[in-house]
Amino acid sequence: CASFCGRPGFGTMPPVGDPLALSLSAGVAASLAALYVIWKRQRTAHGDIHHTCRVIRGDNVARKVWRDLSHDLDVMEGEHGANVNLVFVTATDTAHRNVQNMMRIIAEHVPALRVSERQLPPDSTTRDIISTVDALNIENAVHAISVQLPLPEHVDVSYVLGALSPAKDAEGLSDVNFKELCLKVGRPLAVPTTALGAMEVLWRFERPIEGQRAVVIGRSNTVGTPIAQLLLNNNATVTVCHSYTADIEEITRSADILVSTLNRPGTIKGSWLKKGATIIDLGTGNVADPTHPRGRRRMGDVCREEAVRVASFLSPCPNGVDRLILPMLVKNAINCARNRLGLALLEMPPGTVMTRRLPSEHSRAP
Repeated sequence: CASFCGRPGFGTMPPVGDPLALSLSAGVAASLAALYVIWKRQRTAHGDIHHTCRVIRGDNVARKVWRDLSHDLDVMEGEHGANVNLVFVTATDTAHRNVQNMMRIIAEHVPALRVSERQLPPDSTTRDIISTVDALNIENAVHAISVQLPLPEHVDVSYVLGALSPAKDAEGLSDVNFKELCLKVGRPLAVPTTALGAMEVLWRFERPIEGQRAVVIGRSNTVGTPIAQLLLNNNATVTVCHSYTADIEEITRSADILVSTLNRPGTIKGSWLKKGATIIDLGTGNVADPTHPRGRRRMGDVCREEAVRVASFLSPCPNGVDRLILPMLVKNAINCARNRLGLALLEMPPGTVMTRRLPSEHSRAP
């Protein structure tokens, strides 16, 4: 600009065809072009230049869900005089410690929810635990029951869960609710909480499911299988991979939606993923980390640093769906109470819960 000082027209646009102006413009253009080439090379070394990935924070989503649940409980108490009562059943020290932590969190976020624990000794038999469950099934003051795993090794878990009344099943693991989940025309009252949390994330962030190719890695009764069924209920084309599946990497590369429940930290690399995929990481484990106070840190199945260069959406672990598991249990419990009172159920992700009233006369004993 200093070159224009004293020249006619300084302070205005130089005349068209001015040699000095053309020379400066060409120099600036060449510099910008060189900078663009350098920038493009740096970006393409890490993925598509136009690629962006949305990484959610589970704690932020959980806060919104807790706020909604607290409001729902206040409305139930104010308009219907109803206080929801959730009872946890435990028979191991691990389950007891977990429940104590959950009760603390529930009291912090939804103080209107009545919550208690029936703690049984570790030497309790299958019949002892079923007797406790049967008593809670018929107790009018109890709206929802959660049998917390693990149970003692000598206890038959399937019989205990089968004894749960589906109308009071806060975990969605009773015989009737699980069967309803797996039926094309079925509508369970409650859904396993991790699976429900995953669907809540897909629903709240409006991720497409219908017509999408979904791959679920893992087939456990509490996580992998329910998620696969819920995706199927929402008209996705679902493939379930497990320890006997060959060419898992090739299969995952075809997935528009990938859900991993491996519990093997960092297993899912960027090369396993389809460009633009939706990733739900539900696996977790500990990896060595000398910078961490405990010398280790939690890490999900998916290698986050690589996934964000390929995927369009990532629910990570930790701080993804894991933060929604307890709110989903409370949501199930509230729906158990609303079903009992003949009220409309809370709004849920499509293809998850029923709309008809479910009777409570369902139980199984060994």
